[in-house]
Amino acid sequence: MAECFWPGVTARQLAGVGARARRAADEINSDGVVARYTGSILVPADEIALCFFDAASIDAASDLSRRAAIPFERILQIVRIDDQTPSAKELR
Repeated sequence: MAECFWPGVTARQLAGVGARARRAADEINSDGVVARYTGSILVPADEIALCFFDAASIDAASDLSRRAAIPFERILQIVRIDDQTPSAKELR
């Protein structure tokens, strides 16, 4: 996940990140590295955008973010938990 402090960013501008990120992913993947953009969340009150990737490594996600001109502060590895994820007891 790319954490972006992005003052003034609008939902429309963030939506444009998707097209740039898909083009960047095509470039990266043609080089044999696996990375793709999966969407974003905008937190307007905090001027933060969170951009999500499915990537082989943090380096691949960082490269994709740079190529897509996403102004990230840092790239973090995350684990998504949703209704389809086994319960904590099952994960032990």
